[in-house]
Order: sequence, then C-alpha cells, then structure tokens
Amino acid sequence: MDALSLLARAHDAGLAVAIAGDKLVVRGPQRAEPVVRLLAVHKSAIMAALAADWRARHREALAYWGALHPAPEAAWLAWGEIEDRWHRLHGERVPHWQCSGCRKRLGGRAALDLADGNRVHLDNLDCLLSFGERWRSEATAGLRALGLDPPADLAELQ
Repeated sequence: MDALSLLARAHDAGLAVAIAGDKLVVRGPQRAEPVVRLLAVHKSAIMAALAADWRARHREALAYWGALHPAPEAAWLAWGEIEDRWHRLHGERVPHWQCSGCRKRLGGRAALDLADGNRVHLDNLDCLLSFGERWRSEATAGLRALGLDPPADLAELQ
C-alpha cells in the first residue's frame, strides 16, 4: 500500500496524522487501531509523504505571494501563511478557562477569543504578544522538522 492511500485510509477512519520531530503522531478513535498499526509499519514512507506535502504547499505559497510582492516580502508572507497553517493543524490549545499567553486563570477578567480557539487576557497586551511568540516558535520548530526553513532574515531574528 502506498503512503498516500494509507493517509487517505487514516483520514477516512477519523485519524489525524502529523510529524513531531522524528515521531509520527496519530490521534483519533480507538476503533481505528488497525489503521494506526499500518501507519506504524510504514512510518518512514508516511513521514516522507507528509513532509513532501508541506514543502509543496510552501512552494505554492511562495509562487502566489511572489506574483504580488517583491521576493523578500513574498518569502516572509509565504512563511507566515505556512506557519499559521501548521499552528491551526498542530498548535497547542489550552483550556477555555486559561490564558494562552500568561497561562493563568482568566477568571472574571475580559478575554480575547482568538481564531484558533485559544483565549488571552484582553487587558494585558503582553499576554497576546507572549502567545504569538510561543505559537510561532512551535510552528517554526515543527516546520523545520519537515525540512522547511524560515527566510534568512527571519532566522537571524530568532
């Protein structure tokens, strides 16, 4: 069975498959355990297929943004797009009662609901900034594990 067919089968079984460093992370219902075993047997092919998909998506984003902006700006926009995509698919989600920035209880304080389902204190800009730094760092690490590197200028800032 080829990797793409196996990934389609995993999706049909309700499984989410991702790469985390050198590990294949599979989440989903217990009834799909036979498919999880197949994924484990074909781990290297599955990881290669997932990484190739992310690299192809990054190339598409570069081509899109490159048609609209100068190359350095397009590289940053494409990287931001792919970071956001990685975060939406694999990023951390904290409990609804907890600030994603400072990690403290939201309590009765006003909160800003973010597009990814996380929340931050509305009265403390540091919470939003801290969360932004954290999720972008996690996304960059995840994308690097897939063989993608941020634009040179961005890499120098980190």
